[in-house]
Amino acid sequence: MVDTEHCIIMAILGVFSIVGTIGNFLVLYIYTRKRDRTTSNIFILTLAGTDFLTCLVLIPFNIVALGLDHRLEIDFFCKLYMFLLTCNVPFSAFVMVAIAFDRYFCICHPFLHAINIPRAKAIVLLMAALACVFGILTSMMYTIYPAPLSDSTTGSNITCLYTAPSSDQPYNTSLSNVELCDDITVTPNVTDTPQGGEDLTGVCGPFSTIFGEYFIYVYQKIYAGFYLLSFLIVFVLYGLIYRAIHLRRALKAKRKRSSLFPAAAEISMAETQMTALNGNNVGNNADSSDKSVKKKHPGQIKDKNFYANIRTAAMLFIVTVVFLLAFLPAWLMAHGWIPYSPIIFYMYFLYNVANPVIYAFMNMSFRADLRSLLCSSR
Repeated sequence: MVDTEHCIIMAILGVFSIVGTIGNFLVLYIYTRKRDRTTSNIFILTLAGTDFLTCLVLIPFNIVALGLDHRLEIDFFCKLYMFLLTCNVPFSAFVMVAIAFDRYFCICHPFLHAINIPRAKAIVLLMAALACVFGILTSMMYTIYPAPLSDSTTGSNITCLYTAPSSDQPYNTSLSNVELCDDITVTPNVTDTPQGGEDLTGVCGPFSTIFGEYFIYVYQKIYAGFYLLSFLIVFVLYGLIYRAIHLRRALKAKRKRSSLFPAAAEISMAETQMTALNGNNVGNNADSSDKSVKKKHPGQIKDKNFYANIRTAAMLFIVTVVFLLAFLPAWLMAHGWIPYSPIIFYMYFLYNVANPVIYAFMNMSFRADLRSLLCSSR
């Protein structure tokens, strides 16, 4: 029986699915048509592809699972559901870390070329493979409950089950062999109040026959720790980026102040007089002016690329912040550090919808391409 709270969650997820699918499709369409291939474009396409599949497949899958009260009946769908749910979050976190490293090298070490396009593609494939490993392992820890269970059931494979939180305990367990309820991938609210003897036939839930309870416990700690580790790495890298930008601006301001000194003006006047004595024709002056322009041109290009990298870094930093903030409440609830709220828990899917909006507000090129696309379709 689906209650009112589940209906609200399903309605919110439905809106997320529709808006996110359309928005991320537009991002994919626009960025795949860009001629200038950069590492940032590779990572943006990766994020857009992940968000598109999440909104098109995973969110509707969640709606169906909620509507069926997680009674998926077929073991394949149970494992597929957990595979998709588990791959999504770590892969997004890995991409955020890769983006932070890419922006760090572009701004702090622009001549190192540590991450080029082939390497960016290889990094994406490696991250996808690692996320799939997490998904496969988690899916093998879940199965369909074949028969009613009770606390007195002997030889049961099930070690823990999420239930609706009580006021003094965020998660209750139907079996007390081992506490394994701190993994974000474990499905919350499988049933309302699973007590001894309640029929759980067909429910997709965890079991420990394949790997054992200790392995599952360690695995869940490692899985949950990736979020914290990703946050720390991203925080440090963007801190270094901010420091590099601050030092560069301070150095540029110092050079500008030094150019206003009288001694610098006298030297400039002397150079002008020497030029006039060596050649009075206009052509030589024009050549000298052209050379001066040519000398400034590489520096101007360098500054332009630097500030373009800063704008891209700022946009991708906002993307990272939105991801961390959207996922943080669900992560804290999964550990029982804050009270469980189903509506807030599922709001972490908001991240998959927000990215196209961020691009539209912070990327002038994307706005222009989107405007051109919409106008041409009329």
